[in-house]
Amino acid sequence: MKNFDELFDTEKRALINKVAVYTNDKLTHEAKYFDETSEFPKELLTPLLEQNIFSFLLSDEKLDLAVFLEIIRIVSKKFASLASILLTQGFYAIHPLNEFGTKKQKEKYLGELVSGKKIGAFGLSEEAADSRFNSELKTIAWETEDGWEISGSKKYISDAPVADVFLIVAKIQRSSDSMDTGIFIIDSNQEGLVINEPMNKMGVRSLPVASVDLNKVKLDKNSLLGGVTEGSRQIQSVMNLMKLAVSLQALGISQGSFEKGMDYLSLVRRFGNRLIDNQDIQYKMADLRASVYSAEAFTRQIILTDPQDTIEVAVAKLLTANVAIETTETVIQLTGGYGYMKDSEIERYVRDAKITAIYGGSSRSQKEIIAKHWIDNRGEKYSGN
Repeated sequence: MKNFDELFDTEKRALINKVAVYTNDKLTHEAKYFDETSEFPKELLTPLLEQNIFSFLLSDEKLDLAVFLEIIRIVSKKFASLASILLTQGFYAIHPLNEFGTKKQKEKYLGELVSGKKIGAFGLSEEAADSRFNSELKTIAWETEDGWEISGSKKYISDAPVADVFLIVAKIQRSSDSMDTGIFIIDSNQEGLVINEPMNKMGVRSLPVASVDLNKVKLDKNSLLGGVTEGSRQIQSVMNLMKLAVSLQALGISQGSFEKGMDYLSLVRRFGNRLIDNQDIQYKMADLRASVYSAEAFTRQIILTDPQDTIEVAVAKLLTANVAIETTETVIQLTGGYGYMKDSEIERYVRDAKITAIYGGSSRSQKEIIAKHWIDNRGEKYSGN
């Protein structure tokens, strides 16, 4: 396959370059402060929003998806928390509304989500703290004469403390006793919706996360996403794209950590020696570079071919998360005491890498998705397809 950048036209390449310059010139110097304070970096979002980056998610073109994911990778190299905020807005709010929303729902919410005037959040995980929607949901939406009434609790909702609108997954209970799944659009000021205190996290600390309680929240009939009870199909689409976004985030964290480590390992020390002159260190860094390159090539191939291939997406998510954790932990070991110091920022990469094995579905759940094909197709020899 040709160089990835060559797939984009001049305008798209120019935008990607602007984001790279902004990341290197601005975000590099701001990431440490926001990691230490856990503040929501609203002012740092503005230059990216001015580039209208979320508009790429309104297209069905795979190359437009690839542009947005490339932005996620670039930002993640220096400021993974900000990348998490971007991908949460993009795939947990904009994509489901654009892909499945009714005309009325799009008119009400989509424009302000794309512009960043409103922040969206997606409530799926419950007590099990995983993103597998086929597990038993305890959040229930009862159909009433006027619409819906929802009660339940959602855990670990990204952007919840700053969100203006929530997309909440719930089991649907009708008078006929049939049970379906749906996604409900709920404004943050809706009576009965309680946003709990922000959680203190180890990594991606500027991404605000909180649990949400729903106490007999009353909604009209137009609150059901798409007006249909097709939650399982909708959630599958959302989660596949979210996993690809987290995969690109993992690659960015790997690459940022690698570059930071190489800077330190290449410093000339007493008597002209450098740590990178040690052959063992050379071999370890070479292994890391090969792992990152192979994971990047595999993931980009999925983006350009079938980003809704659930099994291959799970492979990419598992692979890139493993690479991010391996790369950051190896770099911090090779840089010794320097790497463990907060001023080095290498330890931040280690903490941020951990989220890629959790966000969008744990690594364990990705293994289950991959293995399910073999269980459901007994006797079929795995062909790699």
